[in-house]
Formats: sequence, C-alpha cells, structure tokens
Amino acid sequence: MAKDWEKLAGEKGERVKSGKFERMLKLGGVGAGVAASSLAGKMRNLMGGGDEARSDNHRKNAERMVGVLGELKGASMKIGQILSADPEMLPPEFAEGLAKLQKDAPPMTWNTVKKQIETAFDLPIEDIFDTFDPDPVGAASIGQVHRAKLRTGEDVAVKIQYPGVADALESDIDTLRSMLVLGRSFVERERLDHYFEEIRTSLMNEADYVKEAQNLHRFQDYLKDKPKVRAPKPFMEWTRPTVLVMEYVVGTKLDVALEAMDKKDRDIWLERWVALYVWMVHELMELHADPHPGNFLIDKNDTMVMLDFGSVRSFDSAFPDGILKVLDTVWQDEPERAFQIYKDIGFGGKDYDPTKLDPVLLDQYHSIVLAPFYRDEPFSFAPWQPTFESKAFMMRHPSFLVLTPPPDALMYFRVLSGIKGLLSRFDAKINIYELAVDTARRRGLLTET
Repeated sequence: MAKDWEKLAGEKGERVKSGKFERMLKLGGVGAGVAASSLAGKMRNLMGGGDEARSDNHRKNAERMVGVLGELKGASMKIGQILSADPEMLPPEFAEGLAKLQKDAPPMTWNTVKKQIETAFDLPIEDIFDTFDPDPVGAASIGQVHRAKLRTGEDVAVKIQYPGVADALESDIDTLRSMLVLGRSFVERERLDHYFEEIRTSLMNEADYVKEAQNLHRFQDYLKDKPKVRAPKPFMEWTRPTVLVMEYVVGTKLDVALEAMDKKDRDIWLERWVALYVWMVHELMELHADPHPGNFLIDKNDTMVMLDFGSVRSFDSAFPDGILKVLDTVWQDEPERAFQIYKDIGFGGKDYDPTKLDPVLLDQYHSIVLAPFYRDEPFSFAPWQPTFESKAFMMRHPSFLVLTPPPDALMYFRVLSGIKGLLSRFDAKINIYELAVDTARRRGLLTET
C-alpha cells in the first residue's frame, strides 16, 4: 500500500454527482429514454417483432440504467441492485444487466476519498493512517471500501460514503420510482411500491455509518459463542456518520467459494448459511437484511465472516414466532388454525376475516409457498418457483388476495427472496424441514405428538 501522500493526489475513478438538481436531471434523462424505448418495443411486438427483439430491447434499457445508476450511486444504485437480486421480478435480460451494479460500480476519485476522510475527522489523512491504498477493494451503493493501516498498526477496511448521497436520498428515491413507473412494462406497480417504501427506510439507516458500527459491535457480542461465524471489529473512535473504520478481513466471497466446491460441500455451506439466518430471525429476533453473497466471506479457518451491517432489522417476537406457528399448522395438517395466526401477525389488514377463506385452498397455497417445509428430506431449490406459482394460484382464487403481508414484514420477505435466489443458483438440495422443526421446538412452538 502506498504511503507517498503527494503521489496519491492524482485523480482516479469518477466524480460522484452530489447536487440534487444535477442528479434529478441525470435520472430523468435515462427515465425518458427507458420509457420511450419500452413504448417502441411494445409497438414492435404488435408488428410481430418477436421474442428476440423484446430481449434486445430489455438488454439496451438495462445498459442505459446501469451506466447512470452506477455513476450516481446512492438510492439509485441500491434500487437497481435490489431489483436485479429478485430473479422472478424482471426479465432475465434486464436482471443480467442490472446485476453488473453488484460488481462493476465505478469508484469515486482519490481526491474525493481524501477530502471525505479529512472533512469527517477534521484531520489530515496522514495523521490517521500510516498507509492507505488509493484503489478501492469494493465500490457499493452508498460508499466504497479501501484497505489501510492505522497509525497504531492495525490493518483496517475504511468505508467512505459518497459525497452528497445522504442529502439526495429522498430526491433520488422519488425520481427513480417515477422513472420505473413510466417503464413498468417490466416492473409491477404494486410490488414496486412495496420495494420503494422498504428502500426508503433501509437507506436512511444505511447512510449513518455510526449506526452501522454500533450494529457491528452488537453482532460481535451475539456471535462470540457461535462457532465458525463472526463479524469484523469496528473501530468506534475512528468512525463518523460518513466514514467507518473496521478490522480488515481476508477471505473469499461466499459465491466465489461455492463455485470452487463440489456439490456435497456446497450444500453443507449453504445449509450453514441458511441456519445462520434462521437463528437470527427466529431466535435472535434481529436480521442482517442484505443476504447478497458478497457480504459473506469464508476465511482461512473456514469461518464465515458477515460483512455490511448497514441494514439490520429488529422484530418483535410475535412475527417470527407467528411464522413458526403457521409452519406448525402445516406439520399438524390443521390449515384452518393458520387463518387466525395470519391475522394475529398482521396479514390482511384490519378488514381481513379469517372465517371467509377455505382451509382446503389454504393448504394448496401452503404447498406452493412453503414447499421446502412439508417433508423431512432434502429439498431441491432450483426448480421451485413460488412467486410465479403463487401468482397463478391468486388468479384462480382471488379471495386469497387479502392475505397481504404487513408492511413491517417486507424486509423479511426480501431476505427470503435473496436466500432463495442463491439456493436456486447453486441448485442446493438441503433439509430445511429439519432446521425449522428444531427451531420451533426450541421456541416452544411445536405441537409434539
């Protein structure tokens, strides 16, 4: 790593647009282009353009969005990442394009990095760090990460927030939502609304790095007695709302490590990963809400290291316990009991009447959305398409549309979607039933026969 601070003053990367008006113009421009392209694509389809023309249109629109969202970062880039992580929400050509935002985000310039650090601490950068690598090890939606060494000798990862991102969050969210509504030939309006409300809350929390450092510190305590999983140590004295300094961890990203494994070892690691999430939600009642595989490393000791604690969600025990109670109705073949449980945990809103739905149909619905929990055996995740199949079910039985989840559950279901996506990607075959039953038993929620 470099130590010649004058030499490091050269420009690298790209300038991040920080003015609200400048960002709005940029987003509005790409929005108009996507909307026009979508309309033209519809006209070509009416004239017999076919699947190939439609796929090409999706790819071109994705390229337009990737370039602008990666440049603007912040809420814009985060929304693109979330949309790309839900494989059943977008056409595959569009999702593949947006997926580039997960790994190819252009970094900000070195001079911007230096200014952000010195402004945050009101100190010259050389008074804090002995060495600082000007090339980022990762560039994400809210900030980018650099490797450095503190003057006290510790190897650290330094997360620096992009300038103006926090101030522009609300404006970005409103502008991008309008943009995607215009091009909603590929995004459902209702689902889009849910995503944006969740993103608004999530990003406000993620933009405060002091809060993220506190999350890290808390999870370090949670994980101290849990074997083979840990979180990096935060350096609270060197953390500010726009700069987070934490222990530098050497390891391999989870998905990269999985690619190199044989099927048996891959399933073992994926089961450990799922078990970690089950423990967090149903026993810790606190959720690391970004299951992207880049947020998990496997180190040389075969320990899973959790990264990125900007998005953490706490739950009242009633909701995760309620989910386990619903699973218990499946195991006991008592679907009629589940209707009241759904109402108790907020499904369906105040007008939902559990007596008006058919328990036989509910069992059919559960067999779609809860398929991995029906049998005590390994379940194959690749062919399972619960979103598509549940939509078809709702179209056949519109009375079940009242079973809408409560707003507080949206983060939970987003995480489930991310978990399911990785399990499908690697064709996982693991016994989720056994894991769920053991958890329900520990929580005292399993009907023992």
